[in-house]
Amino acid sequence: MIIMNIEAVSTSPPLGFVDKGLVSLRRSSSMWIGGLLFLLVFAIFSPSLRYELVAIDDIHYISHNQLVLGGLSWPAIREAFANVDNQMYAPLLWISYMADVSFGGASPAHPWGFHFTNVLLHCLNSLLLYLLLLAWCKKPWRAFFFAALWALHPLRVESVAWVTERKDVLSGFFGLLCLGCYVRAHRNTGHLGVRPYLASLVLFTMGLLVKPSLTPMPFVLLLLDYWPLRRYGSNAPPLLRAVPRLLLEKIPFFLASFAASVAAVKAHQATHSLTELPLVERLLDMPIHYGFYLFKIFRPRNLCPLYAPVAFTWFDFCLACALLAILSIWLWRLRHRHPHGWVGWLWFLGLLLPVSGLVRFGAQVVADRFTYLPAIGLSIAGLSLFPTSSVRFLPPNARAPLRALLAMGLLLGLTARTWHALPIWENSQRLIGHLSVFAPQHPLVLTDRAVQFMEREGNFTDAQSALESALLLSPHDRGTMTRIALCINERETPAAAMEFLLNHRSDLFRDGEWEFQMATFAFLGARYDDALNFVEEARRRMPQSDTGQNNLLLLGMAAAFEKGDSAKAMAYARQNPHFRNRTKIQLADLLPLHSYHWGIFLRRDSLAYFRRLVQTYPARGDLLNNVAWILATAEWSPAPPQEALAIAERAQALAPVPHPVLLDTLAVAQANAGDFEAAVHIAEQALALVPDLPQQALFRQQLQARIDLYRNRQPYREEAAARLF
Repeated sequence: MIIMNIEAVSTSPPLGFVDKGLVSLRRSSSMWIGGLLFLLVFAIFSPSLRYELVAIDDIHYISHNQLVLGGLSWPAIREAFANVDNQMYAPLLWISYMADVSFGGASPAHPWGFHFTNVLLHCLNSLLLYLLLLAWCKKPWRAFFFAALWALHPLRVESVAWVTERKDVLSGFFGLLCLGCYVRAHRNTGHLGVRPYLASLVLFTMGLLVKPSLTPMPFVLLLLDYWPLRRYGSNAPPLLRAVPRLLLEKIPFFLASFAASVAAVKAHQATHSLTELPLVERLLDMPIHYGFYLFKIFRPRNLCPLYAPVAFTWFDFCLACALLAILSIWLWRLRHRHPHGWVGWLWFLGLLLPVSGLVRFGAQVVADRFTYLPAIGLSIAGLSLFPTSSVRFLPPNARAPLRALLAMGLLLGLTARTWHALPIWENSQRLIGHLSVFAPQHPLVLTDRAVQFMEREGNFTDAQSALESALLLSPHDRGTMTRIALCINERETPAAAMEFLLNHRSDLFRDGEWEFQMATFAFLGARYDDALNFVEEARRRMPQSDTGQNNLLLLGMAAAFEKGDSAKAMAYARQNPHFRNRTKIQLADLLPLHSYHWGIFLRRDSLAYFRRLVQTYPARGDLLNNVAWILATAEWSPAPPQEALAIAERAQALAPVPHPVLLDTLAVAQANAGDFEAAVHIAEQALALVPDLPQQALFRQQLQARIDLYRNRQPYREEAAARLF
């Protein structure tokens, strides 16, 4: 589609004056060069195919999004389009994730398919950009270089390696296709190609249904009318005649852009993620933000997924204004000889406008990913840089090789930076570790620090202090509020946690989340009637596709059981597939709920339940084994190590013959209690009982890995509660 535009914008002689065989050969070589770019970009970003999902937004977008995890279906597609009560209306984004689940086998545990789609889309975008640049400059290697300069730049890493930022690569794909169709629609001077024009409009709308940052695209189309389409004319009268017609032609694009802008603003207002600042302050910040991006593009160092807000100083403001003014004046004066320079510069400024600080969406003011499409403008602006004739101090036959070496060196340097930046996104641990170096006071870092206090030490005092600092920096974060309530529950009482939530109730809590938290603490405080009321209200507000519905059913079943209302407990149980065929609810059926509570650090109450369970079912080896494993593998447990060991020994004693799973648990409990020699001995017994068969290979590997830990006098740790159920 786009290759055909080469003739439309070319200033070379008509094909009738050129040997058609030579043209065919050139086109063939151009396609090979495009294929080389595609493969190169894929190879550079392929390490991300092995990465995990990370704790920043991937959890909400994918791991806890039942709509996505259910895969592609007509009801799911309808729900994606119908769900307007969200921070971002992006139905095509959700549908793309569903397709990964259905066709790529993607899941939170095996996210390869999600990452593959991100990498593939970026490779396709690189190829589309190459084809556009080739159509506009007619030089394949020049188009290759400037497309690769954009595609391999370290600032692309965040958009490609972070699954959540599918928004960038998918909206960019639709945006570039929109441009290609628009240029095709005007390849014949004076005649509008209706079909490609409509295709361009549809593709633009599809891009907006992924991410509203495409809203400045109609202005980009007006820039393309200036160059390469040259629809304005060369002097004032043709320009005055052309502008009304060109603006009229863009009305559908402007309407779609306006609708997406209004929807985005209202969605962020509803979630309090639209930061209200005086207009003057935002205008003063804009030049500094443009300068920040230019600095990162030309010197990509100290990249960080979550930058702190750029501090305002009058020196930085004046310096940024001077830089922007000098570049603008220089490219304006070159507009007749090199119109693409002026067009590319305005492309960069225009597409960055929504994220330049004029409107503050979310917690981040600046981010690497915001440059995904805007940076293409700089590649367009650079198309005429470093012509062969500019290297006059060398013989003519040495100029082209020198340019090639310089270009290769620059691309290799950017590639090295990209490879250095990619592993940051390998998993949450590496990401948080990187953030703690470059943004130690970022709310996410403070929250992670609080989680570490709880998980490793059970230190809820320092955890609450870190969370309160995070809340001051991000006062509308729901997760921080719920974690503070959890700390208050552990340090004081469930009633105090409920009082905190009552004082912080607002429309920040959506879809029954506030009621769910209140139900949890009411249950922990033995206020079972209140817990049931909150459960019902939460179920009414929460979407049926939300995985939280399962936890609400467990909570309602447990509250009714503890209250003594067996009929109501059964009514909740029958709505849960796991308990649907039960005729009676027993204390053991509450184990999944209390295991979940253990996983979110409500361990004081969970331990009380585990002790009741052990006393009630002293002969149930399976229950004893599960409890011992949970207590012994936790990095921090309120239970003394000897208690977990005693439960594991009782489970082992109940077995008629030695069982490798029970022996494995016993070894874990022994290591947790500090008896590593006994742990090695028992674990080796367990390993000897496991047959050396393919279906048992994983269990044998896990046992051997644990034996190696015990020999190094290290206990085995995992958060097992969530895995068991």
